[in-house]
Amino acid sequence: MSGSFGIGLVGLGRHGSRYAQHLLEGVPGCHLAAVSRRDVGAGRAFAERHGLLFVPEWRELVACEEVEAVVVVTPPALNREICLAAVRAGKPLLIEKPLALTVADAQEMVRAAREAGIALMTAQTLRFTPVLARLRDRLAAVGPLEYLVLTMRAERPPHRWLGDPGQAGGGVLLEIGIHLLDLIRFLTGAEAVEVVADLARRHTDRGEDLALARVRLSHGVSCFVEVSRVSGGRVCRVEAIGGAGQLIADVDRSLLTRIEGRAVTATEAVPDRPTVVTVLEAFAKSLSTGAPVPVSGEDGLRAVAMAEACYRAAREGRPVPVAIPSGPA
Repeated sequence: MSGSFGIGLVGLGRHGSRYAQHLLEGVPGCHLAAVSRRDVGAGRAFAERHGLLFVPEWRELVACEEVEAVVVVTPPALNREICLAAVRAGKPLLIEKPLALTVADAQEMVRAAREAGIALMTAQTLRFTPVLARLRDRLAAVGPLEYLVLTMRAERPPHRWLGDPGQAGGGVLLEIGIHLLDLIRFLTGAEAVEVVADLARRHTDRGEDLALARVRLSHGVSCFVEVSRVSGGRVCRVEAIGGAGQLIADVDRSLLTRIEGRAVTATEAVPDRPTVVTVLEAFAKSLSTGAPVPVSGEDGLRAVAMAEACYRAAREGRPVPVAIPSGPA
């Protein structure tokens, strides 16, 4: 691996363009070397504008000598195939959440990367949000944790493939709710053991656009998840309720509020930073130093396992255990 390794970016849509822009602005230890996009005209124009190699077919991008690591920002139905090809080519990967459509696919990806000794990082970007990192650091201030409430409300889908089970694997739960399911493990350090879920289609005949879930953890704490794409407004919030008080993280405004009794005892404006930049920096640092990636493929697998259990619980109308693989996938 060179001092500044070349990134091959698969996917240049709305979110992929964010990755591209941050890489072009500069991420220490890496540079954008090649891009691939299904819309060949738009992809070629982008590459020419920025002096990049454009490769219409992602398989050819993975094989390019200029590409030393692969960043995948595509509809998740493609993740498994891209991952396995990159692993065969000996190239580390950063894959946007969800890692895969199913637990079985995620297990295959994690196993392949582990057996080949290839770094596989899941881009669970909310872990890198400064206000949530601050909340995690200060959880002890509210005393023993009683429960968590995690909320994410977003606008209706901007892309046709969102909510299409064939490309996205499900609806809003797997698309953006996966952020909240992953945060549960990140914030508490505990594993999910059982879920109850209710899914609804309010404005779609495809995947759900409203999901409610209760996640019971290994140490007995319950977490309540609400995620939707039914409103014209956006809210992302995490509330930690403890015996000595409450902490509320407003992600959109980067505010952390502490409540004791009836009083707001502290409100802190936490300096914000684009999470994609931090994710790319963390990926680059791991590759440069050989240290483990901070959000592993197994982390991505476990989030998918929680989502899969929620879908089953909603279908069957009963609590469902979370089938977290024991040990390595």
